[in-house]
Amino acid sequence: MKCTSRLSVLETSKQPSKMFSNILSVAATAALISVSVAHTEPHAAGAQGSVMGPVAFLWPADRPWSADADNTAPCGSSAGVGTRTQFPLDNGAVSLSIAEEAYQVAFRIAYNNDPLTVSDFSEQIVHTVEEVDPGHQCYRVPSTPMNITPGQNATIQLEYWSSYQDGPRQSFYACADVTLVDASAFVGSIPCFNVTSTDFEPPVSASKDDGLSTGAKAGIAVGSIVGGLGLLGAIAFVLFRKRSKAKRDLEATNQFSVGEKQRAASIASGETQVAA
Repeated sequence: MKCTSRLSVLETSKQPSKMFSNILSVAATAALISVSVAHTEPHAAGAQGSVMGPVAFLWPADRPWSADADNTAPCGSSAGVGTRTQFPLDNGAVSLSIAEEAYQVAFRIAYNNDPLTVSDFSEQIVHTVEEVDPGHQCYRVPSTPMNITPGQNATIQLEYWSSYQDGPRQSFYACADVTLVDASAFVGSIPCFNVTSTDFEPPVSASKDDGLSTGAKAGIAVGSIVGGLGLLGAIAFVLFRKRSKAKRDLEATNQFSVGEKQRAASIASGETQVAA
């Protein structure tokens, strides 16, 4: 009976590990399935044609968009310089929200207070990206030149080619106004992540359209990932508690077995002395 009891505890201590693997698999599957059923409005869904063109800055914030100006260089906006975002001199990045496929995506910067012409944006800060798909993309920006100091104003230009509402392919522009700061003085965090709609797109039924654009699916996928990570965190906590309890039970059983052996040895010793 003692051996059976101890074996039971050992088996119990192994069960959380197996259970954890099974639940991880279920949670991952649930996160993918939720892509096809969620109705959360992502950043780019429904925004194209109202507050953004085919592509827009997710970070730093760009100037107000207008359909009449988004093909006009250098900034694709009828608005001038607006609220500036703090941008680190080192370890910076630019993030995009992408509603439609785009091509020849380029980022340039002008180190002055109010750039007005294409020639002001003479320095390219990210190598030209040949093609981007609907979703979200982030690109690291190299450190600024040594002659640029904290407090310097600048404007980052986005230029790309795309087709709006199945029209001809044409160039689009957007600008984000920033103030450069030391990395040590930079407050907040940059939303830098990469996800495309095709990475998480569920099987498509030939008989029924789910009504979601590719940009919407990309946004939903991001929410599903975040929610799935939260679920996995809670599961891990519960399983950790169970595993700790199983370990304590095992230690208690071992201590009990040692005590029994000592008691048996003591009794045997006493009996030997009496017999003598």
